[in-house]
Amino acid sequence: MRSQSTISRYRRRASSPLLHWSVIALASWAVVLLLGGLLALILPAPYEGAVLYTFNDQHAIRALDGLGLLLVLVGCLAAWGAGAAWQRRMYVS
Repeated sequence: MRSQSTISRYRRRASSPLLHWSVIALASWAVVLLLGGLLALILPAPYEGAVLYTFNDQHAIRALDGLGLLLVLVGCLAAWGAGAAWQRRMYVS
């Protein structure tokens, strides 16, 4: 049989703010969104879709550039939310 201190140590570890489901879910979602956005931004021109805005002969904004930018922005917000949720659980007042 385990001692009371060992059990309380496991209980403390399981309720760690870092291991809370909302922090893990938001951080995972942020990684997926950021990777998807960066993948959309690095695609070569033939795969990027319709031209939305043309700057000059060599530079243009295409449909997947806009989608990639949106995904990166939402991924940054999700990462910020994960950090805020972690801080809220870590430094309970």
